[in-house]
Amino acid sequence: MDRQASGGVPIWILGVVVAFVLIVLSSRGGLRLGNQALSEHFARQPVPSGPAVQLPQLDLSALPAGLQETARELRRTLGLGGPGNPLEPIAETPRLLIEVRELAPISAGLAVRGVVTNRSTAEVTVPISAFELRDSMGASYIASGGGSATLRPGESTPLELTVPLPEGLGLLLITNLPPDAPVEQRLLATEP
Repeated sequence: MDRQASGGVPIWILGVVVAFVLIVLSSRGGLRLGNQALSEHFARQPVPSGPAVQLPQLDLSALPAGLQETARELRRTLGLGGPGNPLEPIAETPRLLIEVRELAPISAGLAVRGVVTNRSTAEVTVPISAFELRDSMGASYIASGGGSATLRPGESTPLELTVPLPEGLGLLLITNLPPDAPVEQRLLATEP
């Protein structure tokens, strides 16, 4: 026979409710689903100087004609405070599929939101240091944390990078997870 609390509810149900409340409290007041290890604030690094420094080609004139109007519309949308789709949403390495689904203005700059998927047949550990953001003036933005996500074949994890991007600059995402060659995604272009 089940023991019941004074209200007629079995004690095991109360135990489940208490356990759930403790889980929520231990996760700092929010229930997090999925692996959040690839969520990080990126900090601006000093711009290298010298003749060997190559700036990313992120101005509108460097884009194919079909992407130029898309780039202008994205700039307008972000300028009005709304989210928009990046210029090049997909990048692939032999082991990873990187999908940037949204760029959104936030108080700290710009949020880059997407998903990283393991497309290989083996487990892959993806450190946050595999991602670098670079603006059109050549400044790099790297993560201060050392988080990582270990993905089984076919498994995905959210990607959310926050970058203090100055207004008006273009943005490039570089994914570098050796031994795969680095891949680049043009996310945002600059107006001439």
